[in-house]
Amino acid sequence: MKPVWDEAAARRCDSALALRAYTSRLIGSDPALVLHGGGNTSLKLDGTLYVKGTGSNLAEVREEDFTALDLAALRALLADDKLPDAELMRRVDACKRVSSAPKPSIETLLHAALPRTFVEHAHADAVLAVVNVARGAEACAAAFGDCAPVVPYRHSGAALARACKSVLEREATANTIGLILAFHGVVAFGDTARDSHNNLQLLVGMAERYLQQHAVTAIPPVPRNPDLAAAEQLRIATSTIAGYPLAMTVACTRETLAFAQRPDLAAVSQQGPPTPQHAIFTKRVPLIDGDVAAYADRYRNYLERTLGAAAAGRIDAAPRIALDPRFGLCAFGVNAHYAAIAAEIYLHDIDIITRASTHGSYRAAGEQDIARAELEYGGFELRVRQQMKH
Repeated sequence: MKPVWDEAAARRCDSALALRAYTSRLIGSDPALVLHGGGNTSLKLDGTLYVKGTGSNLAEVREEDFTALDLAALRALLADDKLPDAELMRRVDACKRVSSAPKPSIETLLHAALPRTFVEHAHADAVLAVVNVARGAEACAAAFGDCAPVVPYRHSGAALARACKSVLEREATANTIGLILAFHGVVAFGDTARDSHNNLQLLVGMAERYLQQHAVTAIPPVPRNPDLAAAEQLRIATSTIAGYPLAMTVACTRETLAFAQRPDLAAVSQQGPPTPQHAIFTKRVPLIDGDVAAYADRYRNYLERTLGAAAAGRIDAAPRIALDPRFGLCAFGVNAHYAAIAAEIYLHDIDIITRASTHGSYRAAGEQDIARAELEYGGFELRVRQQMKH
């Protein structure tokens, strides 16, 4: 059951920030909106922007997990387009009201750029399934009208914030309640907590209705016992490429078997994930032919042409997802916890890609953008391995 607004619970919130935290938990508790560290929310109050801190789980966030920043100072930074991104983000951190507060979300400038009091940003599956196609702007016009203009993909930070501000100023109407972010998700806003929350639900509902109009009825394969021996052989080969033993999760379901048997699997699965952030856990593309060595060669070439020496020692070339009709899906991770996360994320990716393919040709962000996300948001496996050694 999706979490729904509870008026009694809302009334028990004794401050605007407590209410902000309550509605954030509603969003974070729905996996169709937010997956593993994704999504962020904010509140503007008396010249201060309260934004979810980096690393906080949106499903469990409390008032103390929000970082207070000087809103005017943030907007002044955003207006200075001469500052390099690295320097800009350093100065964002300096806008904190309390220096010891959590590091603010990477999307802090996006929240500062938008004029409304409450802002929600989610990677909603249904919205991604509408926008992530070759003719995404046309699909969004049909699904959302002027309720949510489309923002072309920009990397998180100043570029995305400026793009959102520009599109809103240029295209917003009296009906506008949010923005659709290509390859990134959805932003909703409002002047009250309930309005903002409801607007997010409205946009997701519009996406669902559009997708239902294009739904295709299919008879999926009957689940069977997965070939665990074949999956284990892949785990061993993948671990060799990674340079350390990887844990594995197998998901043999109707959905994974159907996806692994798609005649166009090479076309849809090798585009990339619905949002670059998913590649942190799943890599840019899954293994689909069982040849781990060839996959690693291709991935090294991709890393070299997109990141050069920056990827060395930080991103290995081993797959994290394998698709095969013998077992459906298997996911690999630095430990069992992260293997399960990779599997869960790719199960959502399968749903998004499958639904997108019913109304258009699925598209992902460019490989340079995905590689940048892998580099900037990744690195957790190195930290986990170091912790496991102690």
